[in-house]
Amino acid sequence: MRNKWLFLILLTCCMTRLTAQQDLFVVLDVSSSNGLTYSQEGGNERRVFAGTTVKAPGRLRLLQGVSAVIVFEDTRTTLKGPAMYDLEQLGADIRSQNSSTFLSRFWSFISNAIKDTDTPQQVEQSHRRYLTNARAGVSGFGSPSYSIEAPLYLTGLLTHPEVTFRWDSVAHPSGYRFELRKEGAAEPILAATLSDEQFTTDLRQLRFEGNAPAYWQVSALQTDSSWLQSAPFPILYDEAALQNFDTQLEADGDFQSLSEPVQPIYRLYELEEAGLFQAAYCTYAAQLQSDAPSAVDRQLFISFLLRMNALEEAQTLMK
Repeated sequence: MRNKWLFLILLTCCMTRLTAQQDLFVVLDVSSSNGLTYSQEGGNERRVFAGTTVKAPGRLRLLQGVSAVIVFEDTRTTLKGPAMYDLEQLGADIRSQNSSTFLSRFWSFISNAIKDTDTPQQVEQSHRRYLTNARAGVSGFGSPSYSIEAPLYLTGLLTHPEVTFRWDSVAHPSGYRFELRKEGAAEPILAATLSDEQFTTDLRQLRFEGNAPAYWQVSALQTDSSWLQSAPFPILYDEAALQNFDTQLEADGDFQSLSEPVQPIYRLYELEEAGLFQAAYCTYAAQLQSDAPSAVDRQLFISFLLRMNALEEAQTLMK
């Protein structure tokens, strides 16, 4: 559960220069629906809520009975009212206590994700950075040599049987041909001709005997009747893998040390580290469909989609 995957290392490195230039504090949670107030010298107080970034110099004021969770330089801190917190002093205190633990990198993951998704401009910049630095290690992912691209969460180990395969194309084709085939097979398990850039199927009906590796591929019909192919996107279907993952996670000491509201976020973080991208995607999507999704849920999902090379899908969540 402690694998240091490349995307996380690159994400941390990309944010180091930004956090060194200005002391940024992320408000992760506030106990009151009225939020808390933030002010800078010479300015008026304004209310801030979960998912907001504030910077020093400045002050946070919490009323009686209000608590807030903030993240600063990889460290999670709980503030309690009634109190006025000077952010410069608070930052200095946190730095003096900061340690390079695994959980601190988890809080850095959350903090950086929220900072990257405040505005549409930041979302586009973050996406470009991920494409430039990560490439995700999948053939064709983010590569300019392919005009048809797919999100990373539709590759690798799939644990949810109902899958909507989707892709982006700059080819403006007259139609698509979708194929799903086992590795080494001459004939596809499934083939379909489509006009849209997505196709939904249930993997349980396709008899993936023995968890055999497979791949899916899309071809686009051009105006000259030629076909433009995507890269082959490898997949492996194993529904039991998610249950095994959760069993190991529940025994993990770091997971057990977290409060109940934070454990689902840690689970998402670990799902991505384990390469269970589709499981993470389905979990994020389910959270946004709940009765009261938070701003933090939305921003973490947007950041995840950027790492998955799903910019258009991320942009729809900004609206």
